[in-house]
Amino acid sequence: MNASHDWLGARPEDVARSLVDLAQSSDLLSNDRQLVDKYAQKWVGVCAGEVKAAEDDLDSLLRVLDSRGVSRSETVVRFIEREQRTLIL
Repeated sequence: MNASHDWLGARPEDVARSLVDLAQSSDLLSNDRQLVDKYAQKWVGVCAGEVKAAEDDLDSLLRVLDSRGVSRSETVVRFIEREQRTLIL
């Protein structure tokens, strides 16, 4: 094992792939308004840029993701609100 593997806890190639998958999932959730039409008022789990499950409550979503073998650590989970909130910072 090399030092980067020890420090990262995985091979650098695997870390890079995970980061690309996370970016794809985040982009989908941030930019795809079609998700609102299809999954309004649902919890969704997105992995590698693809919706893996959508359920009415978080516990149900996590059970479905687990039953499908979708890694929680590699899944972005978000509640899709019908109306976007305006945040004033």
